[in-house]
Amino acid sequence: MIDPRFYTNTGPYSLGDIADKVGGQLAAGVSRDRMVHDLAQLENADETEIAMFGDRRYRAAVNTTRAGVLLTTSELAGNLPSIAADILIVANPREAMAEMAWMFYPQIDEPLGFDDSGRDAAVANGVKIADTAKIGSGATIGAGTVIGAGAVVGRGVVIGENCVVGPNTTISHAIIGDRVQLFPGAVVGAQGFGFVPTAKGLRRVPQLGRVVIGNDVEIGVNSAVDRGTIGDTTIGDGSALDNFVQIGHNSKVGRYALLCGHSGISGSVEIGNGAVIGGAGRVADHVKIGDGAQLGGGGGATYDIPPGAIVAGLPAIPIRDWHRQTVGLAKMFGRPHKKK
Repeated sequence: MIDPRFYTNTGPYSLGDIADKVGGQLAAGVSRDRMVHDLAQLENADETEIAMFGDRRYRAAVNTTRAGVLLTTSELAGNLPSIAADILIVANPREAMAEMAWMFYPQIDEPLGFDDSGRDAAVANGVKIADTAKIGSGATIGAGTVIGAGAVVGRGVVIGENCVVGPNTTISHAIIGDRVQLFPGAVVGAQGFGFVPTAKGLRRVPQLGRVVIGNDVEIGVNSAVDRGTIGDTTIGDGSALDNFVQIGHNSKVGRYALLCGHSGISGSVEIGNGAVIGGAGRVADHVKIGDGAQLGGGGGATYDIPPGAIVAGLPAIPIRDWHRQTVGLAKMFGRPHKKK
């Protein structure tokens, strides 16, 4: 379910109206009068919601989904298991999902810090808020938390106890645990980088998820954690992000992970507990970094990295192989590798 603290749902809509909106075709026997109440991911949809199955990578999730309606292609629909969901067939599921998202959620508020600051906010005892900070309607701030000058906390945001929100930070669409430190200029909960190409140009995919941050997390100067498209971007307890780190939408960072400066994490990445991403490290979308794995500085992970592995280079390979390649290239071009 999309969190109503942050988004206003204008539904429900009939399945017939949805099909007309996205130019889709209902499978044989499916009623146009069926009411759809919301959008959801395959993993957590219920019978009142519609979910997208647009990629074979999500075959396991579609086998167990409880979604009432499944948005998919004719090719994928022909190989579906026996499921109870009604089927809506479209040519481009991502484009259709974007149109449905705008249909259900035509207005998405971003935190701009206007004069309704603090209305209906629940601020605990001992909270310190700088005069120039702005707190949105319905926000909750735990005891002992400090909000710095120029910070903007959006509508409905939850911040736990004894947190430090640095000057000029922006937080929206987020649930934050205790003892979290956001350094100056950090942005949590902004729109993810979601677009789909259409015949009329790029179409913005509305971002309807959240950011969920555990306890004892640090997020460095000018780092950004984008909210999920549908679902959550998460950062586990005790993890630390250095300065200028980017976390893409729907990514999952485990507990006690370390992401060094200028590292960039694409969308839907999974980073395991205790993993380390070196400075300027890059991780491609949907890649999984196992527990305790390490990606060397400047490296690029374009495929899954197993737990405990240490890799480097672009594309990343086991670090011993990367060192051998470096030495070999130096010799090839007449610059023998010299030990210091």
